[in-house]
Amino acid sequence: MKLVNKVALITGGGTGIGRATAELFAREGAKVAVSGRRKEKLEEVVAAITAKGGEALAVPGDVTREEDVHRMISEPLARWGRLDILVNNAGAIDRTKVADSTVEAWDRIMDINAKAVFLTSRCAIPHMIKQGGGSIVNVGSISGLRGQPNAHSYSAAKAAVHNLTKAIAIDYAPYNIRANSVLPGLVETDISRTRLKPGET
Repeated sequence: MKLVNKVALITGGGTGIGRATAELFAREGAKVAVSGRRKEKLEEVVAAITAKGGEALAVPGDVTREEDVHRMISEPLARWGRLDILVNNAGAIDRTKVADSTVEAWDRIMDINAKAVFLTSRCAIPHMIKQGGGSIVNVGSISGLRGQPNAHSYSAAKAAVHNLTKAIAIDYAPYNIRANSVLPGLVETDISRTRLKPGET
């Protein structure tokens, strides 16, 4: 197992990519904390992991609120004494064009997709420095490179994540902290299924 004795925090860990990542990390030996706004979904993930002999912790909260982010970082630290891996997976999308959107919708999408990555990284990095290193994985999107129809704010936010990741990688490489972004296309999740017409994959 590749992640034995590692501790990971996964935001948006209750469903979709986040849940799949949490369960994979647990199979590889990691102790996993999952965060998100829906406590019942997080508890389902924890139950699935512990049923297979893994260790997991649910930390409900909102990644756009600084006080919640501090708790997301501090609870796994308090339980397991370290934080080796941060996966920034929480996200949301607003399917409108620029002229049809609102400032409130823009702010919400930028906060969930981009500001949250800043907040969690800012909180986790000092602990990673203290323990001698760590890894930050940011779930971006191919939309952050080429844009996406009816998703202007999402595309902009994911572009910000892509470049923020590069900046973190450069700044913290001397501290043995890696930062990488993954840029998936369409993945079958609860959110993406609402986009597909019958017969489409």
